[in-house]
Amino acid sequence: ECIMESFLQLEKDEHILRVTLNRPERRNALSTPICEGLLALPAQVEADLDIRCVIITGAGEGFCSGADLKERRELDEAARWRYVELVDKALLEIEAIPVPTIAAVNGHALGGGTELALGCDFRYSVAHANFGLTETGIGIIPTGSIVRLLRDGYDSLNSLLAYTAGHFPAIKMQEMGFLNGVCGDSAALHAEANALAVQIARNAPLALRAAKRVKRELAAERTKAAMRQAEEIRRSLDDTEDCLEGLAAFAEKRDPVFKGR
Repeated sequence: ECIMESFLQLEKDEHILRVTLNRPERRNALSTPICEGLLALPAQVEADLDIRCVIITGAGEGFCSGADLKERRELDEAARWRYVELVDKALLEIEAIPVPTIAAVNGHALGGGTELALGCDFRYSVAHANFGLTETGIGIIPTGSIVRLLRDGYDSLNSLLAYTAGHFPAIKMQEMGFLNGVCGDSAALHAEANALAVQIARNAPLALRAAKRVKRELAAERTKAAMRQAEEIRRSLDDTEDCLEGLAAFAEKRDPVFKGR
């Protein structure tokens, strides 16, 4: 069963729902339609008791290149903030999917791409994928990622990713505990993710959902206040000269010149 949504492809096989970000020409950047599709996912899965596991992956060469900076740069201030809030909400709501989730990272996962993987219960990647929270490199901060990495006990990883804005290979991410496994190529990755999904899907659907709910509700309690605080801090950066320079430099493919204002 295959359902095409706007830039999201949903395929259900037995008790497993495969969700493919389907915008390969933009390395599956988080456009408004993709974010809206991701936001609708928890309710879709909630309504279909036949689904016992969800696999999230990307079309083409990349997994997800994060927020669509091209779209964001073309918006006025109010629309830009609405877009930022939409992306943040979509990435947070991945945790609200009521069954176990597996990120099958088939290529680079940068910025929001790393955060999308972070929202899943299991994370597998191809060896050639790079990860990174690139936001400080354009004058903003990865609020949701910082909050959730700290919440989940990844203090060293958070410092490395958030402060350097660097790109790190899958093997480094596995060493730091972020990835459950690294696979040689896409075929091995999808075989590994499917094998785990099949093992999960053998179990009782109500019990799986109950186990996920316990995890989700405990996590939500710890996340809510921290996210409010982080978003308030983040908002103060959004129209600084450095942020506008970071976005311009990204679009013009040059190094930004930051001035601390």
